[in-house]
Amino acid sequence: MKRWKDYTQKQEKKVVNNLYKYVVIYLGTTFMMISPFIIDSIYGKLGMILGLILITIQTQKTKQYNLSLLNAVGIVGYLFALSKNLL
Repeated sequence: MKRWKDYTQKQEKKVVNNLYKYVVIYLGTTFMMISPFIIDSIYGKLGMILGLILITIQTQKTKQYNLSLLNAVGIVGYLFALSKNLL
């Protein structure tokens, strides 16, 4: 029973690591790379906000709090620009 528990815990860690790797790192980076080209549209601003949110998760995990602060300021800035664009 202990071996099965160890096996399932290893599998869970593998799934979490893959989710972090492919969703947080790669998807966030992809949003940050594509969004500047369409930044004048609503989708560009939403892409930047989503990308910054995902990249902030990465900076929190690596304890780069200065970059987390910059990302938070960027998120607020893009939310402000998005609200002006919608209204």
